[in-house]
Amino acid sequence: MQKTLLIYESKYGTTEKIARYLSLVLGPAKYCRTDEFKDLYKDFDFVVIGSPVYSGKLEPQICQFVENNLDWLKEKPVALFCTCLSPSDGNENLNDLAKTIGKIVDKNVLGGVLKQSTLNEEDKKALQLFSKKIGFELEDIDNFNLSNVLKYALELKLIKDDLIPKAPSPKVKKTIENFLTTHNTCTLSTSYKNRVRSTPIEYLYSNGFMYFLSEGGEKFSNIPLNKNISIAVYDNYTRMNSLAGMQITGSAYIVPEDTYEYYDVIKMKGLNENFIKNLQVNMNIIKIEINKIEFLYSKFKKMDFEPKQIYFFPKHL
Repeated sequence: MQKTLLIYESKYGTTEKIARYLSLVLGPAKYCRTDEFKDLYKDFDFVVIGSPVYSGKLEPQICQFVENNLDWLKEKPVALFCTCLSPSDGNENLNDLAKTIGKIVDKNVLGGVLKQSTLNEEDKKALQLFSKKIGFELEDIDNFNLSNVLKYALELKLIKDDLIPKAPSPKVKKTIENFLTTHNTCTLSTSYKNRVRSTPIEYLYSNGFMYFLSEGGEKFSNIPLNKNISIAVYDNYTRMNSLAGMQITGSAYIVPEDTYEYYDVIKMKGLNENFIKNLQVNMNIIKIEINKIEFLYSKFKKMDFEPKQIYFFPKHL
């Protein structure tokens, strides 16, 4: 699997906190300071470099690390971020660092924190001089925004996922559909605002759609208000070299009763139309239009592909 290396420096904890959050979303990942770097990390596939900005400059250790490791950094997809109080200072520093590296895949300036009581004397004096120089009134500031950090993490994940060496699309689709048709139970997750529901449920797969037959339940309080769903289909875990599981994202719809589509699904499930009509309770059908499948499948490695493959289903007209 593609591994992410996060190299950072942090004086008072904000940049380290961001590196930690990024590593959670970009995992498998390792986050470390420059003095904790090991040569084996050069084999990681995706690199993120982060630094605070003090007195208008990045931490010297970060700049030195980049200079000392340009030979292999130039061969990797590299993203940059900094934490600071001035977005213009942050962008200027990241642009300079990007020029040194030669090519980067993304960069972002994230809000920093200034708490004067935590500063050492050297930083206090430097900050006072810098604030006088630029006409900046010194006061405690907290611009850290977790939502922005996680949004950036997801942006980086999309970039990272797009860099995964791809198996031929027909091969991936065939393998995915074989997995779906040889399984019949999944976990369907629906939500609306703070209401979340995960349901173990039997499914039927057909041509880019999944269908569920259900008497009812809390999931039906979410779907009319939020059609976005997530589904997990997987084998039981036995060992690391035999992983098989997929995360599915798509849109959910309730199929109206007494429609051709409703009874087509009933027939596909091998049920009798009159039997369904004569039940004492209504049977409801949920249709999922699949958008994307992220499939972690160890057998892909035996086919000389990356074990994680992503497949986007074409939009149905």
